[in-house]
Amino acid sequence: METANEANGQCGTTGAAQLAQDAGVKKLVLVHMGHTLSKDTPFDRHIEEMTAIYDGQIIFSEELMRIEV
Repeated sequence: METANEANGQCGTTGAAQLAQDAGVKKLVLVHMGHTLSKDTPFDRHIEEMTAIYDGQIIFSEELMRIEV
């Protein structure tokens, strides 16, 4: 991804939202959050940024969380 603060081969929240939107997926589950995102709880700001890009369901996962597919 060509966005600031994203390591090579990784994408941030808006990059993930754009990939999910382009792929037409219904549910986006974020399973690994880097240290900059993890300190930003609650994730309201990120959800707002992502919903401007992605129309599906967004889930920020937690340890041992079960998700229906």
